[in-house]
Amino acid sequence: MAVLRAVGATTQRTALAFSADGSLLAAGAPDGFVEVWETASPRLPAARLPVGDGPVLALGLPASGSDLYLATPHLADRTSPLKPRRAAATVCARARAGLTEAEWHRYLPSVPYRRTCSGR
Repeated sequence: MAVLRAVGATTQRTALAFSADGSLLAAGAPDGFVEVWETASPRLPAARLPVGDGPVLALGLPASGSDLYLATPHLADRTSPLKPRRAAATVCARARAGLTEAEWHRYLPSVPYRRTCSGR
């Protein structure tokens, strides 16, 4: 048994969801963030995903585990990718000017730097 806890977390969780295989746990917070833990690695810190427009009201993790479905007071249906490499590809596509290596490591620390995305 393990306790998955965010560092310094004292606020109540507004929504919880486990992936179908139990490998991920997502927890919404009133401050507009979602934290996702890998249940097999409880000592790893949670990935903290900003939602940005209020408390998370509902969460869902599909069987594929590739996305996070969430609802907030302003957006009833939002999807966020959970695959780091997929998220990196999306960042590359959207950042037309590219990212410096420092920016890459700041925003995508768990994904190896891709020079092909740099564009600068």
